[in-house]
Amino acid sequence: MKKKYLTIGDLKRNAFIVAAAACMGLTGCSSNNQNEEWNAGEEVAVPDGVITEMTEEAPDQWKITDERTTAPGKSMAILKYNDGRVDTLQGLALENQLKDVASNQQQYNQGGFGLSSVLWWSAMGYMMGRNTGPRAAYYANPGLMNNTSAWRQNVQTYRQRATAPSSGRSGFFRGRSGGAGA
Repeated sequence: MKKKYLTIGDLKRNAFIVAAAACMGLTGCSSNNQNEEWNAGEEVAVPDGVITEMTEEAPDQWKITDERTTAPGKSMAILKYNDGRVDTLQGLALENQLKDVASNQQQYNQGGFGLSSVLWWSAMGYMMGRNTGPRAAYYANPGLMNNTSAWRQNVQTYRQRATAPSSGRSGFFRGRSGGAGA
């Protein structure tokens, strides 16, 4: 009995087999580092903290008068009252104030210039999880918002990396990189 062998010379079939093998097996090989960065699972540095200074212009009418970055974990709100008192919220006091704001977001989204509403629309509120940018109306000088624009970008990058899947991409096209990048 004579065995029937496939001929090596069938060009169309061989080209198809090579193309299929390349698509299925070789897509994981990539010369750019985008996949390695995504899958690295490296810890993302926590963004700097922020110091927000707020001044009371009238009873329970606050404006942000300064914002600047500080070391991580050293965030604080400096409150300058209309009667000349100065108070600092940091640590547990600041954490409790922020918890109150976070649990009543709907109230603070509606506006007003009370302490918590202004705190919600400051960089401190952005650090707490507010996704929208600051509102100029809450700043004594709208140019002050620019002081923390780079910081807000760092927070956004931190949020994106911190929520990226640690196991990297999955699926058939896992090794393919998108059109953007490199």
